[in-house]
Amino acid sequence: MNLKLVIAMARSYNKLFSHIEKNVQEYGFTLSEFGVLEFLWHKGKQPVQKIAEKILVTSGTITYIIDKLQKNGLVERKKCENDKRVYYVGLTPKGEEVIGKLFPKHQQFIDNLLAGIDEDVKKNLLRSLLDLRASI
Repeated sequence: MNLKLVIAMARSYNKLFSHIEKNVQEYGFTLSEFGVLEFLWHKGKQPVQKIAEKILVTSGTITYIIDKLQKNGLVERKKCENDKRVYYVGLTPKGEEVIGKLFPKHQQFIDNLLAGIDEDVKKNLLRSLLDLRASI
């Protein structure tokens, strides 16, 4: 049973994220780039390491992603006043405008993608997944 559960979750994850990735690519971003923009839009300026943790990428990968977004004028990076080893990243006005226009479309895409699932089923699934994560 456990192996079947793991395989079912992996296949569901892969199918879900293949649709989400395709949608985000239509906006001209990778899933990780969009994830950084979305995270900063919702949470404001953040340390680089926290961004990497939240969007589930390595420190080397996050540096590459932030460099690319910075080159495109979407984010800015600044040293922390108190700890010069820490860099904070925030959206530029251009970045806020871009993600502000795209995120509602992305949210609608996800809503449509999951529209066929009953709300009670979604709540139970969420609860079960949180329980699973806590037990591992």
